[in-house]
Amino acid sequence: MSELWVWAGALEKSGSLVLSPDEARHISARRLRVGDALVVFDGRGRWAEARLESVEKRAAVIEVGRTTFVPKPKASPILASAIPKGDRLGTMLQMLSQLGLGVWQPLLLEDSAVRKLDPKAARLHRILVESAKVARRSWCLEVRAPLSLEVVLANASADSKICFGDREGEPSGFDSEVGLMLIGPEAGFSDSERSLLAEAGARARSFGSHNLRIETAAVAAATGFNLAAKVELRGAREPGR
Repeated sequence: MSELWVWAGALEKSGSLVLSPDEARHISARRLRVGDALVVFDGRGRWAEARLESVEKRAAVIEVGRTTFVPKPKASPILASAIPKGDRLGTMLQMLSQLGLGVWQPLLLEDSAVRKLDPKAARLHRILVESAKVARRSWCLEVRAPLSLEVVLANASADSKICFGDREGEPSGFDSEVGLMLIGPEAGFSDSERSLLAEAGARARSFGSHNLRIETAAVAAATGFNLAAKVELRGAREPGR
């Protein structure tokens, strides 16, 4: 069985480490015993093998071994999309995390139903940490502050291709030069937004003949990134690979 992953806010040296009450509850629910092996990570590239020293329902202490740092990929595609409503956002982020996406950029569009998002919100942090545990990735998915389409296009790298989701577009063949993928709301991009996309040289890509929810299109795009560029988050040795 794979070793349990637990999160620590700071992981810079070996030795005894007290975990948060949430992590202690997680360990207790899994019925781990003193001496059992774990993997501890900080969500910012550091991980280490560890042993459980003590555990109660709201308190756990682990002994941390040598820490390993996993560099971020130098070039990681950016997926920018409208913000899904309610629990759909959490579902999307969990799937994008499992697919190894590096960066999600929330978009503010003319037909966006959700226009506010705090990247530092506690609920969002929990979703990103839990999905990183499931995916066994040492870097949490990066969620940026919401931006307008105009600003995102202006900030795009000049040497990477820009694509956007559109069921009338070309079949969703990706290549390693795609650096920015844009997903609009279910209603699609407005006429003025399409003008901005055209000016930026963005290419329309289709993920199927039917209209897709934001999160469905986002997952299809992330899968396309992986198939085309074989993007792997680990970059260096990670446990459980």
